[in-house]
Amino acid sequence: MEEIIKKANELGLMIRGTELFKRYEEVSKKLEADAASKKLLEEFAQASEEVYQKEISGMPIEVDDKKRLQGLNDKVSQNDLLKEYIATQTYFMNLMMQIQKVISEPKGEPIEQSRIIKPNAPNKIITGI
Repeated sequence: MEEIIKKANELGLMIRGTELFKRYEEVSKKLEADAASKKLLEEFAQASEEVYQKEISGMPIEVDDKKRLQGLNDKVSQNDLLKEYIATQTYFMNLMMQIQKVISEPKGEPIEQSRIIKPNAPNKIITGI
């Protein structure tokens, strides 16, 4: 088990070492420091969520809702910081989804462990599983 945790830590450090992670972190900090852009993104996310909830619940989406969402979308599209943030976030999330897929569906033969620690039984080793 300890080896798995070590490999997970190594993976985390590798991710943090990528240019993409560094860029995402940098752009996120810029967004945190820009109150107007941050507020605009929050308003857009909230309006999007409201329209989505109405849509999935079968409620009518009012013309005013659509106009508000379109107006916020236009403002987001004109904001260079938000465009960069959204693009960087998208690339980063795609990387994370690819990593999750590889973890969920690894290629090759399983690497068996000779010892497994039984949950809730500290220092008790189960062998032959």
